[in-house]
Amino acid sequence: MPKLHPRGRRALTAVIAAAALGAAGLFGSASSSADLREDVANAKAYLEELQMKAAAAHGRVEDAQYELDQLGRKMDKTQQKVDRAKAQLEETQVTIGRYAATAYRSGGVDSSLQLLLVDDAQEFLDQAVVLDIVAAGQSAALRKTQQARLQLAQATAELVQQEQAEQAALADLESRSSEFDQAVAEADSYLNSLEAELREQIEAERAAAAAAAAQRAEAAAAALNSGSGGNGYSTTSANGGPNDGGSANNNDGGGGYSGGSGVSSDRAAIVVSYALAQVGKPYSFAANPPNSWDCTKLTAWAWAQVGVQLTPYSYVQAQEVRRISPDELQPGDLLFFFKNGAHHASMYIGGGMIVEASSPEVGVRVTDVWNSWNVAHFSWAGRPYG
Repeated sequence: MPKLHPRGRRALTAVIAAAALGAAGLFGSASSSADLREDVANAKAYLEELQMKAAAAHGRVEDAQYELDQLGRKMDKTQQKVDRAKAQLEETQVTIGRYAATAYRSGGVDSSLQLLLVDDAQEFLDQAVVLDIVAAGQSAALRKTQQARLQLAQATAELVQQEQAEQAALADLESRSSEFDQAVAEADSYLNSLEAELREQIEAERAAAAAAAAQRAEAAAAALNSGSGGNGYSTTSANGGPNDGGSANNNDGGGGYSGGSGVSSDRAAIVVSYALAQVGKPYSFAANPPNSWDCTKLTAWAWAQVGVQLTPYSYVQAQEVRRISPDELQPGDLLFFFKNGAHHASMYIGGGMIVEASSPEVGVRVTDVWNSWNVAHFSWAGRPYG
């Protein structure tokens, strides 16, 4: 069984103890109502922690795959350079061969002796001109040959380096994939180890949280569509920042919607509206938009609605935006989380709220921007170009 977080161990210990006492007839129910709530809270928190760990590992796998794909494209271009250099070298070698044949046919006789051997001086001059042209052409062909050899050597060396880098990238991808598989297995194992009653309660609370997230999404969409003049709704208010302590909420989507009217621009309205329309849909490591999402596919697809292309890999996407201060956040801006092993992105929607594809436990939801998890893992905010 995977190593459990202290909270997970306490929750699991409580469940096992309750089951044992119940079997002995010494415990009237699986646990008291208060104990059950505590067990559920502990189990939910630990389960989401495991799933966020798996999500972070998945993000690192995607980044490694992206790096490998980019390297593959570079290698294709370098191989084309090698092929062109080979073709150029072959062409110059054919030309050199023709000049060599010409020199052989001329017998290699010194031009001053040729002057003595011909009867007509004009004929000699004509031949001399031809020989000069041949010599000049041969010299140029030799230079081209040397250049082609140099280009071939350089391109070949570049390709060898890239092949070595590809092997290293493949090893990195394999290592990250193993970490991801292990993280997923750990989360699944923990969930399967829980008592049926506990799992049922967790599922019930997850459904309730999803319904609450849907209500927040509806409230956000209503505020989005009720703007007058597009003046923005709390565009510079993110309820503090990552260094201000944030809210004390955990990462299960608590908090109310406090938006005003409208958004900062029509483009932002389109982006945010698209993201909000996905609330309630599942999170998947093999995301298949628009039926399921991961964090950066949601942000990328939303911004694609207004023609802004973002790479759906978290760390790559984080380099494709203009960094801004958290107190500059406007609807449509993105937040990135890489601290403490995280690998996540979300979208600010105004009113101190975000929409995000959080984890398999939660799915796509609306929640507070500075909940405790976000404060602990926040790296920077960014605004897409274009």
